[in-house]
Amino acid sequence: MSVLSCHDVSKVFADNGFEALRSISIKIDKGESVGIVGESGSGKSTLGSIIGGLDSPTSGTVFYHDADISLLKGCARKAFRRSVQYIFQDPKGAMNPYFTLRRVLIEPLKINFPEKSSKVMEKMALEMIENVGLPSSMLDLHPYEVSGGEAQRIAIARALLLNPEIIIADECVSALDLSIQAEVINLLRHVRKSTGASFLFISHDLDLVRYFCDRVYVMLHGRIVECLDCSRMEEDAKSEYTRILLRDAYGEY
Repeated sequence: MSVLSCHDVSKVFADNGFEALRSISIKIDKGESVGIVGESGSGKSTLGSIIGGLDSPTSGTVFYHDADISLLKGCARKAFRRSVQYIFQDPKGAMNPYFTLRRVLIEPLKINFPEKSSKVMEKMALEMIENVGLPSSMLDLHPYEVSGGEAQRIAIARALLLNPEIIIADECVSALDLSIQAEVINLLRHVRKSTGASFLFISHDLDLVRYFCDRVYVMLHGRIVECLDCSRMEEDAKSEYTRILLRDAYGEY
């Protein structure tokens, strides 16, 4: 059963008339990791923003389970926002620089779980920062005082604290060194296995997508070129663009 899907979604930016997405339909099933791969400007991040409810399509519909997310109001809208969490490429840019990391983690808990005591929230933050492989002493630091890899782990911790059903990871390791990139990807694999969360994994790196995802949608110029099982990409790829991506990643096949 699909937990998140979009049907015939298009996006035209009103200021310049640019058509970023053209009749896109994709689905993410429970516990599934779905990749979106394509070159810069292909519409990957725009699609992720619309699916996650951060932006609205010009036409088409996004569904959370069977509900049109544009019609969600009140508690239902809040539940959707809690259930769909983001991990962005620039984690520090998504954090208030004046907050300590403790407050970065606790603030979403205050908003989403106001019934919990400060003591309980503090304990949750302590446990979660250790779960992502960081010492609790880092909670008193500010975002600008930690490395990019550490900040990305904090971003993952913040998302997990809300017990999301779906995590949208938008180029979340592309700015990291290769060794740190591998650590974060393996952490996300552990998260997926231990929580059962579904992932929408957006990347320009086909090799990363293949390692992390079950299926991949290939995008070019705002359209879906094809959808492939990640274990059978070479055998099933029909589009010349997908074949170019495969050759760039793996050489001749």
